[in-house]
Amino acid sequence: MTGVAGSAASVLVIGAGPAGLFAAVQLARLGVPVRVVEREPEPHRQARATALQPGTLEILAQAGLADEFAGSAMHLEFARVLDPALNLVAEMTLASTGSRWGFQCSLPQWRTEQILASRLGELGGAVERGTEVVSVREHGDGMRTQLRRADGTAEQVETGWVIGAGGAHSVTRQALTGELAGETYPGTALAADVQVAAGLPRDGSALIASPEGYVLLAPLPDDRWITFIGDLQDDEMELLARDISPAAVTACIRRRVPAAVQLTGIGWASTFRMHRRMAPRLAGEHWFLLGDAGHLSSPFGGEGLNSGLHDAHNLAWKLALEIRGRARPALVRSYAPERDAAARHVLETSDRVHQMAHAAVDAARTGVTAAPLPAAEAAALTRARAMLDVSYRDSPITGQYGQPRGQGAAATAPGRRYTRWPALTSQAHHLLLQGVEPGDFAWFGDRWAGLVDVLRPDASADGEPSAVLIRPDGYTGFRATPADAAGLAALDAHLSSYLIPG
Repeated sequence: MTGVAGSAASVLVIGAGPAGLFAAVQLARLGVPVRVVEREPEPHRQARATALQPGTLEILAQAGLADEFAGSAMHLEFARVLDPALNLVAEMTLASTGSRWGFQCSLPQWRTEQILASRLGELGGAVERGTEVVSVREHGDGMRTQLRRADGTAEQVETGWVIGAGGAHSVTRQALTGELAGETYPGTALAADVQVAAGLPRDGSALIASPEGYVLLAPLPDDRWITFIGDLQDDEMELLARDISPAAVTACIRRRVPAAVQLTGIGWASTFRMHRRMAPRLAGEHWFLLGDAGHLSSPFGGEGLNSGLHDAHNLAWKLALEIRGRARPALVRSYAPERDAAARHVLETSDRVHQMAHAAVDAARTGVTAAPLPAAEAAALTRARAMLDVSYRDSPITGQYGQPRGQGAAATAPGRRYTRWPALTSQAHHLLLQGVEPGDFAWFGDRWAGLVDVLRPDASADGEPSAVLIRPDGYTGFRATPADAAGLAALDAHLSSYLIPG
């Protein structure tokens, strides 16, 4: 058995993809014993999901990992639509999002997993490979899981919690909540890790739309590209079914882009279907689904991998406080409604980008181009794609007292990401005070010592006396305006609804 604190793992993570590994890393950072099992005996070397969005780089920065990811990846500032001659049709830039990270990090999924697994090792954990989950079920006040190793030996494991991060075919989901509900998009696409000669700039992705379909190319390190080739025809499917060879991939590209893109090398390649699906439930009392185990989205928006990492980020601090005996049941129960709302938003965003990509193909076929998005709508879509606009405003652990009157109120709206949270380096809640005397909060600091760091002043506020509670994951949990005696009492009651004071 492996884990952070020897064999006394209180959490079993099933699946060593990005979501499962990041959950294990975050829990290990918080001192929670974790055991990670993975069915595959060896790490893969496939590109798969490649884009890390600006909002994801923020949470990786808080975990101390963003610099390593940024140093390993290509930085993509643009998403472009091109015609078959590689003339520019449309362009979106991530530099306008307001995040410190005004770009996507593009790197193969195997490298993402390698970085996360290495960090887990530094924290005392490891991945048990060649270990298959035979069954998983709730048992008493925890979970009972049957494991089988490659040599045929079996083990029964009882843990307080199970995190299912085993991908679209998750045993955890199938056993506890059923199949993913939703739709599969028409058609089949080809994904491949390739080298090409095209003269395309390597500062962004390029969707090349032609009457025959599309070719999406996004740069990877080492002069490689991830490509999606869509709207595959029957003859192409027959050709690829026999052998996904360089000749077969070249034929697919040339049908859509006759001369401008030349394939010079190919690594991993696979055909796949695109989905828009969600699990009936993302959590039970003692189990949680992360990433593709709980939701599948079109890869056009590049949010699938990122959504799984955000799942892990949302869950880890809650589960750690529960295991440390500092949280009430309401805290871990908030994972499901919060991430359900976030996943639905991601599916809506990725579906919109999916439809826009296919609209570009339709425009190439008909010659009728849709009107460009209004500036405000385009900016909102860019922030959505960057994973910067998720809101938990309807969460059971989000609230406020009073109504702020200043222009800066939107920056600290309950449920929204606090734009300056990456600068808050501790893993506690933070209380940002404005226009409040320190003595007024002395009792509060003592009561919530170890759980809430009280900071003053908050330079982002507009001078109105206020108290703003920022959760460990960077979202505003509560705002009291004014921060008078009644406001302090409301804040204390809010925290007491899901935390246990010291």
